[in-house]
Amino acid sequence: MKPMLIREVSFTNFKNYSDVQFRFGPKFNLIHGLNGTGKTNLLDGLYYLCVGKSYFNPHDQKIVRYNESFFRLEGDVIKDKTNHKVIIKVKPGILKELSVDGAILERISSHLGFMPVVFSAPKDIDLIYGSGISRRRYIDHLLCQIDQAYLLALVTFNHLLQMRNAALKAGYKDLRRMISTYDEQMTPLANLIFEKRKWLSAFIEPILIQTYLTLSDNRENVSLSYESRISEYPFDVLADMNWEMDKNTMRTNAGIHKDDYHLEIKNMSAKEYGSQGQIKSLIFALHLSKYKVLREEIGTTPILILDDVFDKLDENRLARLMEILTTPEYGQIFLSHTTGKRVSDFISPDQLNEIQM
Repeated sequence: MKPMLIREVSFTNFKNYSDVQFRFGPKFNLIHGLNGTGKTNLLDGLYYLCVGKSYFNPHDQKIVRYNESFFRLEGDVIKDKTNHKVIIKVKPGILKELSVDGAILERISSHLGFMPVVFSAPKDIDLIYGSGISRRRYIDHLLCQIDQAYLLALVTFNHLLQMRNAALKAGYKDLRRMISTYDEQMTPLANLIFEKRKWLSAFIEPILIQTYLTLSDNRENVSLSYESRISEYPFDVLADMNWEMDKNTMRTNAGIHKDDYHLEIKNMSAKEYGSQGQIKSLIFALHLSKYKVLREEIGTTPILILDDVFDKLDENRLARLMEILTTPEYGQIFLSHTTGKRVSDFISPDQLNEIQM
């Protein structure tokens, strides 16, 4: 397994940071300080360096520091004992450039998978209580990091979907023929996306089951099922079946963009019947399962980022989580908390690097 770690980063005009540098240790890195001091911004900067966008905000205009016109991220990364320099320069609306070892990438998305990452944040509660969009994006992000063909198919399908919806809204004279040309292009893409999602669901579910059992002290079982109408009909058939509805509502009502994932605890809907502790454990089980899939498929230890993790779990579940994270299977980990006191109960000093904000 190829080890990977972020040794040092520097931020310029990124969120609340004007010009700052941070150095990190190879295992646990605890960022602690009072609320509002920039702990989450630091973690988001690490995530941005890994994937080329913020975990919290898709608009770069809201990432740049107030009254500044650009921001810059630079990271010294060690991957498989080789040093790499990753630099991201952004002038919102004008320039977005990502380079690795001096070579500028043609597409930011091609950086996905070079620095595999898993991020946990309080907003992840949407994975359980939110709409299917949250769960699709979560699975899509995992698949895009391990499969460039999936990434290309998803980007192309979404682009065609936007054009199809725009045509439906415009109401062109020869609308049915125009929509049919889009459907022909979207059908093989939808099939590829469906097959990859189906594969991943079957792959990740046993990992999720075992991880959740560990976090819950073997008290409960969980399940994950993938729901897609593409399993019944190809996209073009679904589109034909929904033509009148699409025309009346001026949007595409059926297809791969409506897929969902159903999560259960003890054979009951997690969303409807899960307790607070069960939901928290399930979310962390999802993140750790995602980590394991990335690790196995890419062959590199991913970066694991846990924002405000200590306030989410009770002592028993937190103890189980930390037991998992201290094993050699996990590489570099970033955590945030208001103080460093609670961490010392679980992590030996030689594995802990503290950053006081």
